[in-house]
Amino acid sequence: MRVINSGLVINTATTPTISDEYINNSCDIVSLEVKGTFTSATVKLQGMIDPASTEWVDLAMINMTDYSTLSAVENKGIFEGGIEGVLKVRVNVTAVSGGNVSVYARFGNTSAE
Repeated sequence: MRVINSGLVINTATTPTISDEYINNSCDIVSLEVKGTFTSATVKLQGMIDPASTEWVDLAMINMTDYSTLSAVENKGIFEGGIEGVLKVRVNVTAVSGGNVSVYARFGNTSAE
């Protein structure tokens, strides 16, 4: 996988937080590392295709520990989501309690050399 962009998209959030939007020009996958001191959190990967839209759609993710499919992340770990054809992507922390949550994202292209 060729990494196109990476960085901390949510940094020690203690309340619901939405990351900046990532404009997807050439990525087909995003890896997320969810970490922090939280006892409970809900983290969603969201995207949209229509550039004129204001509606975000929750995207499925795969837990890289056991390969289960999730609509939202509620634990620490590494997760991947397919974003081929998705124009804009963001991370939405809809709930956090008992500490903080951080999310590191790595956007990549699996077909690139």
